[in-house]
Amino acid sequence: MDASHMSEAEFQPEIEEFDQKEFDSAKSLVQLLVKALKSLLLYPENNPIPREFKRKLQQNFSDFLDSNEELRLEVKHSQLLYQGRMVYEDQDREEGIAYALHRDGARELVFIKGLEHEELTHFLEALELCLKSTDLEDDLVTLLWEGDFDHIKYLVVDDLLDVDVPNAEDIPDDWDFNRLRYSEIALSGEEKLSPEQKASKDLAFRQKEEQTKELSKKLKEFSPEEIKNIHQLLESDARSRLLDDFFALLGEILFTEKDFLEFDKLVERIEKILEWLIGVADFDSATKIIWRLKRFEQTTQDSFSQVDSGSLRKAERIKKVINQAGEEEKIRRVGSVLNEKEVIDLSKVKQYLLSLNWNSISPILHMLRDLKYFPARKMVCEVLEEVGKDHIGVLGGGVYDSLWYVARNVAFVLGRIGKKEGVKFLKNIINHSDLRVRKEVITSLTKIGGRESGVLLVSALDDEDKGIRILASRGLARRKEKLALSALMKIIQSDEFIDELTEEKRQMLESLAVIGEDEAIPFLKKLVNKRRWLKKDKHNEIRIFAIRALGFIKTQKASEALKELSQKRNKVIRQACQYALRKMGPQLVQEREPAETI
Repeated sequence: MDASHMSEAEFQPEIEEFDQKEFDSAKSLVQLLVKALKSLLLYPENNPIPREFKRKLQQNFSDFLDSNEELRLEVKHSQLLYQGRMVYEDQDREEGIAYALHRDGARELVFIKGLEHEELTHFLEALELCLKSTDLEDDLVTLLWEGDFDHIKYLVVDDLLDVDVPNAEDIPDDWDFNRLRYSEIALSGEEKLSPEQKASKDLAFRQKEEQTKELSKKLKEFSPEEIKNIHQLLESDARSRLLDDFFALLGEILFTEKDFLEFDKLVERIEKILEWLIGVADFDSATKIIWRLKRFEQTTQDSFSQVDSGSLRKAERIKKVINQAGEEEKIRRVGSVLNEKEVIDLSKVKQYLLSLNWNSISPILHMLRDLKYFPARKMVCEVLEEVGKDHIGVLGGGVYDSLWYVARNVAFVLGRIGKKEGVKFLKNIINHSDLRVRKEVITSLTKIGGRESGVLLVSALDDEDKGIRILASRGLARRKEKLALSALMKIIQSDEFIDELTEEKRQMLESLAVIGEDEAIPFLKKLVNKRRWLKKDKHNEIRIFAIRALGFIKTQKASEALKELSQKRNKVIRQACQYALRKMGPQLVQEREPAETI
């Protein structure tokens, strides 16, 4: 999922002196954001009250961001903080903006200068949908990810290790800590010691007793819940040390066992241990087992000879274990653990899934259908990107899934991989019924090179949705796709183009200029020179956008065209040309003169 998800490094705030005026302005802006959201929840969409709130909010955001570049909010369980101080608190700790963001993994929210009205509207709609919906798929971070915002960023933690700790209750004073001091096994009889040895032992015992008493005092400061957690950590540490010993012996045991029946029984026990480790969410130890089994398989195959046919049987048996770990039932169990345990180290789960063979790709895709939490789904997409890059045919089949978000995520992964083999799968869902899937397809096609992906992007210029057409146009410009020139010119010359929304007209003309460069200049000049009496205001808007597009070309020919057009009698046209020339600056790309031949 690419789009608007930021790394931690990008969220490091600069240390600045506290500015009360700036803080008050930020607080007012956040309060207005809350009011705008409440108006959306209370009134129907066509009511003028929400529209007025959104208009005022957009204006206030523009004013604040023009002065301060960004609005950076820290997300707590039920609060939003600016510069470490609270600017908003949910009235109910179990609902509201802050709670929804924090619950779904967001820890920081940033609005950046240049925030557009459409982005702000989509952001408010995401908040509204999240607060209204009971669907697990409508978690707020997922909705923000789908928004693919350019000027709204957010930081998402992969696991929620910073959950609020409940208030601790003191341990009763009569709790028996003495059992800590007397928990060692008693000897059947006291050894005979010299007076010096006995004194030394008594001193050591008294020191140990004092240390234990001190520990007892410290333990009283913990709540029963915290003591339970400490106990679990100690158990985990003991299990880890036991497994380390097991891992050290595993390879030796496998290699030295000559009887295949005994070897098979040993492998069955290893399978049970592996299944148990998944159940207790010890993915680190499970990964170690898989890698040791792979090492044994490889070593056995390398040393295989006709004399020792048993080695091949052993290698095949071990390969079967590894393949079974990636089968549907076993991967479904991993998904269940991820859904049961919200607080889990996803990096360990990721390493485990990456250790499996490629036969796990389809089951992992199926697991994606049922995962509740966005961080887990994101992790699975990262796994699919890694294991699927050499098996595009298997991975690509995920686009046919009946659930839109699975198809969308697979399209996202194919774009991240960037291989041309993925284009045929994206082609099959470029007209998907769900807008979010089509949007991801366009984004991925933009990243994948080649003629076929370019042709598909050109076809998306005719999509029924305005947003898809704009996204396709932007993608074609990014690729400088020459195939799009004639299609863009045809669209711009059509009778319907004049009635399209302002944003689409601006983007189409800008893309034409970026792709065509000097080749597009005559066409753009013709648009500027064309006069029309019907729908005059809309036509003049196209003329202004054509002038703006000429400014994007930044060549000598474009400069000359703008200078020529700046002589027109129409004041608005003249000013637009002069502004475009100023933006081009004094440094223009000069046409190269042909070199003299000797």
